Amino acid sequence: MDEEELKARADEEQNRILDLLTDAGISDKRKRLLEPVILNTAWMKAKLDDSREAIKNSGVVIAYDNGGGQKGIRENPLFKGYEALWKSYMQGMSRILDCLPAEQIEIAVPQEEKPATVLELVRKKHRSDA
Repeated sequence: MDEEELKARADEEQNRILDLLTDAGISDKRKRLLEPVILNTAWMKAKLDDSREAIKNSGVVIAYDNGGGQKGIRENPLFKGYEALWKSYMQGMSRILDCLPAEQIEIAVPQEEKPATVLELVRKKHRSDA
């Protein structure tokens, strides 16, 4: 992917996050304080999309041959990089979500299955695992 396309997708994600924060009533001052987190989180989202596409058909492990009879299987470095980027992205999103009022954060459950409380959701999950 070229840099201009990556920047355009990161800018789009940044605008999406800023719109969500604006809709939640977050002040401009607070959004400016969050700017580095928003910028980097948006960039990581674009890179994660690229990485996911790059590793789509790769295995979790790959064969290697270092020469001199050294052969074997190792963890695919693409997955390792993706995992590290994912963890950083989730930390950034967590910081952004921490700024939202609690009533603005909803659990992503279809409306017809949406529990009345988080406790009900946990109990339902526990029953389905049993």
